[in-house]
Amino acid sequence: MRKLKLHSHTRGTISAVRLIKSIREAPIRTSAQRPPIGFLDFCRIFSIISCVLEEHCDLPHACNLFTMLGAYILREHYRLKAEPVSGAAFFCLSPDLEPLAFAERRGGSIQAGLDGFHSWIECKGYAIDFLSPLFPDNVAEIDPSITIPRRAFIRSLASMSLSLPARGDAAGTFLLIPDEVCQTNMFKTFLERPMLTDLSRICTTWYQRPPKKIQSEFQIRDDRGKVTTLRRKDIGIRGLW
Repeated sequence: MRKLKLHSHTRGTISAVRLIKSIREAPIRTSAQRPPIGFLDFCRIFSIISCVLEEHCDLPHACNLFTMLGAYILREHYRLKAEPVSGAAFFCLSPDLEPLAFAERRGGSIQAGLDGFHSWIECKGYAIDFLSPLFPDNVAEIDPSITIPRRAFIRSLASMSLSLPARGDAAGTFLLIPDEVCQTNMFKTFLERPMLTDLSRICTTWYQRPPKKIQSEFQIRDDRGKVTTLRRKDIGIRGLW
């Protein structure tokens, strides 16, 4: 069991700035045209982030936090240039359903806005969405009777649709549209919550790359000496979108 002591946030903003800078300036590792991480890596990273964030936010709506923490893990453990991106996003989860849309309708157009957006990671020509196993929860908010499998989203950007996904499209059809305003707001949100620097450190300290063993529990101690035990959970991610 790993244990980490959390410090006060007197320098939280400075640390957050350094954290964001490290994500943006991570060196590029060249390799063959294959996904930057595998399925097991994705599942481990998701389990760590979701466990660490569980008591601090509404997980199915925490795309910015999943994206920022995921990008930091990829930078620290894989030395990858993982770029957090925010904007409008559309995912076809089943040909029998309307696509899951993260966007706003303004007049006759659909676009990203601060009340309708999504965040993901772009890395080596791939889009990685660490929130994707929670898409069934997003769908359940619209219609609780719909059952969608929990899957990992690691897709080549070259396979992205050139038009809005529609009912009848194959499962996994997607469209991502970056938005500068949403992007700026994502980094601003991270800077305004110094606690996230501590959460980033917990994630990178706890995480271990496969095939290394990873602890199922992790203890943190705050400035008052209170110990909290975090436990990883398996929510049943079954395959890729």
